[in-house]
Amino acid sequence: MKLQAVVDGRVYASRGRTVLGGPPSRLERLGSLPNPLSGVAGLRYTLMTTSPWRSAIERVVGAYRTTNVWPITESVMVATVRRQLFVSHDGGRTWHHTHQLPPSSGIAGVLPTAVCAHQGAIYLGEYPLDDDVTPRIRRSIDEGRTWTTVLELPEVRHVHAICPDPYTGELWVTTGDRDPECHIGRLREGRFEPIGGGDQRWRAVALVFTPSAILWGMDCVYTDRNRIFRLDRTDLTERPTRSTLGVDDQSRSHTAARSTTSTDEHSAHDTCPSPTSVGSVPNSVYYGTTLTIDDTPWVVFSTAIETGGDSTAPDRRPTDRTQPTAGHDTATVVAASAKSEYTDWCELARFRTPTQPIEYVDSGGRFPTANTYVFLGSDPDHGVIVNPCNTATDHGRLITVSPETIVELAGAQSR
Repeated sequence: MKLQAVVDGRVYASRGRTVLGGPPSRLERLGSLPNPLSGVAGLRYTLMTTSPWRSAIERVVGAYRTTNVWPITESVMVATVRRQLFVSHDGGRTWHHTHQLPPSSGIAGVLPTAVCAHQGAIYLGEYPLDDDVTPRIRRSIDEGRTWTTVLELPEVRHVHAICPDPYTGELWVTTGDRDPECHIGRLREGRFEPIGGGDQRWRAVALVFTPSAILWGMDCVYTDRNRIFRLDRTDLTERPTRSTLGVDDQSRSHTAARSTTSTDEHSAHDTCPSPTSVGSVPNSVYYGTTLTIDDTPWVVFSTAIETGGDSTAPDRRPTDRTQPTAGHDTATVVAASAKSEYTDWCELARFRTPTQPIEYVDSGGRFPTANTYVFLGSDPDHGVIVNPCNTATDHGRLITVSPETIVELAGAQSR
């Protein structure tokens, strides 16, 4: 089972292409996502997304997730299965195929953080893996029926996240993966305005918003430690001249001179606000959430274990699965509160990645194996819902960490 979202105490999840919803302890089937393809493509889609064939693949390479689901309203839901995009207008009971994502898109089409609702529209950030493909930010203003391009981003490899700031209403975007492609910024009037970028500090998946700051963790496979950063809202001052990235859909021309010279690029990066490093973890930080406990904001992050190395690393080395680095075979969930200015991180859970059968005959990593993730959700009453994927224990479970337990763990670990 994969946790998809938690909205007003209601949990949305998926099992293969089946969509589930309800209270955390009583999920019910809502509907199933169809197979819109035929021929060889349809057969491949079935094998990758449907039991028992999918289960047979997972026994060799590890568990993987091909489905994302986003509840937009009580009745409207958007989903991806591999590179197919779907929409439901009856709460997930029936689904309609609306769009195909780029051919080189990731195994679930886009990242779970790359779709959101904002001011009556739905936004989607593409995740192509082919360096020759330009990622786009797409938008639907008719509840997911049709999609248009808001912005093309030839300067980046792909979009990691599109997320609204609940305190300002602005729409934020994160991109990666090489240093010049890493940016965090805001989407304003169809243009992407980075507030920082140019190195791995700005390579983020999820952004987490609090009343006083924006937090994220580095998503960098090839560094020994991934730092967690806090950018105080007081540092988000407007510059008189702000560079932008991308090709506007209306003008189809570059919207700023950023890419004209390397001098312009370095100048823009030199004026970036300086985020504060507030912690570090061994692995890439992927997902995050917030909750309030006794009027105190808390931030929760989870790390991922990514196999196969990083094709964008400046000095790429082959993966040696027989020599794991201490801590790098364990995904963790960590939390910190505003009382420590998010500097005192406690561990809520940890999950070890399993050894896959293929690794016994392929220690050099020539064949792909599944990554390990921990999906997160939160609710004021239930606390944090933790959903490990491809782990040695608790794979696919929904684990609730109550607000009281979070406070107790934080207190015990700070002593």
